[in-house]
Amino acid sequence: MRTIFLGTPALAVPFLERLHQKTTLAAVITAPDQPAGRGYALKSPEVKIAAQKLSLPILQPGSLKDPMVADQIRTFNAEVGIVVAYGKLLPKDVLSIPKQGFLNVHFSLLPKYRGAAPIQWALINGETETGVTLFWLDAGMDTGPVLLQKKVPILPEDNAESLRNNLVEVGVICLEVALGMIEMGMIPREPQIGAASTAAILKKEDGQIDWTKPAEAIWNRMRGMTPWPGTYTGRLKILKAHPVLESTGGEPGTVLRVVSGEGPVVKCGENILALLQVQPEGKKAMSAWSWWQGARLKIGDKIR
Repeated sequence: MRTIFLGTPALAVPFLERLHQKTTLAAVITAPDQPAGRGYALKSPEVKIAAQKLSLPILQPGSLKDPMVADQIRTFNAEVGIVVAYGKLLPKDVLSIPKQGFLNVHFSLLPKYRGAAPIQWALINGETETGVTLFWLDAGMDTGPVLLQKKVPILPEDNAESLRNNLVEVGVICLEVALGMIEMGMIPREPQIGAASTAAILKKEDGQIDWTKPAEAIWNRMRGMTPWPGTYTGRLKILKAHPVLESTGGEPGTVLRVVSGEGPVVKCGENILALLQVQPEGKKAMSAWSWWQGARLKIGDKIR
């Protein structure tokens, strides 16, 4: 089976590699090199680097709307295109090029969490389950019919990085199953069922802690914002913490007490949050206990 692959970041690389193993991969389409670092030297996408190692043909169009790009894609004679975190919507004239269309790997149980950051928002919203959806692209944003879905539990210790790694592992297995189904002519296109929700791309300001929120909500936001953009209050980034079910008075954001060897305990809108690891601006990560020793704060002060 001839295929083409569209993807850009590191999380897409395992899918590229499996597709290369299981099909005749005619070409890889990825984003253009981008300037990065202080010297603004051009940096290649991780998918391009992986494709070069596999000696695969690579396209890096600035836009898929260019008719010449569509003509080039037609020359690959692909039965199906696989898309993983490519980063751009595919125009209608490109969507119709492969015989079966384009199959997208999305890290949620669609129609929940359509958009750029489904892993992060599932954690932020306190979900206990998410999954992988392989669906056929149409003109909408993650709205196409489903080929298959696989549920994945979200563990209390998960953050965005660990959950992403787990979903990628499951997703690669799902891709291999999907390829087998297509080869056998089993190509379901089931409509998405359930209430739709969106997962907007994260911004740095999303990491700002609102201490008037419940402790569990703040903790869930920390899980979803790790490793980027992180959660912070003032100039202090909170790296690790855990919520404690304890009803107490006090103004949200103030230190209620300090646990020796661990760190300060902070009042939230509901319950409290025990800080375990922090990173002051311009410094390395440290235990919350070590930070407290030099913070020049006292019980009753606001964390800043």
